[in-house]
Amino acid sequence: MKTKVLILYGGYSKEREISFMTAQKILDNIDYDKYEVSKIEVPYNKENTEWVSNIIKIKPDIVFIALHGGDGENGAVQGLLDCLSIPYTGSSVLASAIAMNKYVAKSIMRLNYIPVPADILIRKNMDYTEVLDKITQIGFPLVLKPNSGGSSIDIYVANNIDELANAMDKLSDVDDDILIEKFISGREVTCGIFEDKGKLNVTSVLDIGTKSKFYNYSEKYEGETSFADISTLPDYLQSMIKQIAKKVFLTVNAKGYACVDMIVSEEQVYVLEINTLPGMTVKSLLPKAVEKSGNPFSSFIDMLIDNELKRVKSTYK
Repeated sequence: MKTKVLILYGGYSKEREISFMTAQKILDNIDYDKYEVSKIEVPYNKENTEWVSNIIKIKPDIVFIALHGGDGENGAVQGLLDCLSIPYTGSSVLASAIAMNKYVAKSIMRLNYIPVPADILIRKNMDYTEVLDKITQIGFPLVLKPNSGGSSIDIYVANNIDELANAMDKLSDVDDDILIEKFISGREVTCGIFEDKGKLNVTSVLDIGTKSKFYNYSEKYEGETSFADISTLPDYLQSMIKQIAKKVFLTVNAKGYACVDMIVSEEQVYVLEINTLPGMTVKSLLPKAVEKSGNPFSSFIDMLIDNELKRVKSTYK
């Protein structure tokens, strides 16, 4: 009998369109001989909850979460599936919530001696000028971003006070706290981590070459980056990056798989964030890292599903 896999995608976050692309990548690569595949779109209208009833009707053996951002990534959907006793791919409620809140995640990393850029959190409806002295102490240039955002949406770089004010004005309509952190110039890299048979594995380190100041939304999903390929950094730095990626994964109690984004500046590695539901579109970095490590993406999908089902089976023995 085939395993019933339900792909959950869509949602009402700003990353909705990326979720569609991730779902399509999974649908194009999943083994239909092995799985009975169905899909449910979480509607943009948050008040429409029919999709929850449809999950219950389908009674899947496992849900492959292809959602990005918002309730799809912050632990809410994970909590729902836990209540329904339905296994799912990716991290649990706690890890999802931690990783989604960049300030909290970075604070935990800092307490565990993981290097992260200096930052300050501006709460919703808070006047940032009240803490302007603390902001300027971090030193320009600065990066401004929604604290729970993703896919490099609504990110701005400020080189001076005027640009800071302009960026804060543009972010005034964002329904989120704003994270202001030190802009670190260097080489952006990413590293995928995944669990397999109880072992934590790390993909090849990828160098990210960008035409902009940072790896932004259009370069991630619309255009072409300068490159995103196997890193040419020295072996000792790549080894350091992989060890840091593992430590971040374990520190936030992640599960299944994730991506850790970092920047290397003068041989110092800084962690930018961990994504517990990284994009898996045709342009995304995790599929590239998996494939460049010598594994077909279809095998990666198999592994995520099989490992979670085995984990659940061993838990309830």
